[in-house]
Amino acid sequence: MAQRATFQPRFALGLVYFFLFVILWGLILAGPAMFEALRELPPDADPQEAGRKVVREALRGRVPVAIGAAFLTVGALGWVGALPGVRPRD
Repeated sequence: MAQRATFQPRFALGLVYFFLFVILWGLILAGPAMFEALRELPPDADPQEAGRKVVREALRGRVPVAIGAAFLTVGALGWVGALPGVRPRD
């Protein structure tokens, strides 16, 4: 008789999915602004400092939207049962 696994990391997997979707939504929302700002940089600018400034400006005001979108995405996909490891119990 096979014993059912007792450890089911649903919460940990949910957090991993949440943070991955935050990164994905952040790139989707801020990506166009970052590419536009990088295209307009002068050639003599310090690349590291300019990159920090571009990312800071592109993400300004978009982080809460990315967090909310990630929360809704993980919630909807978890409710439907589309996320492996986070599916509702039978």
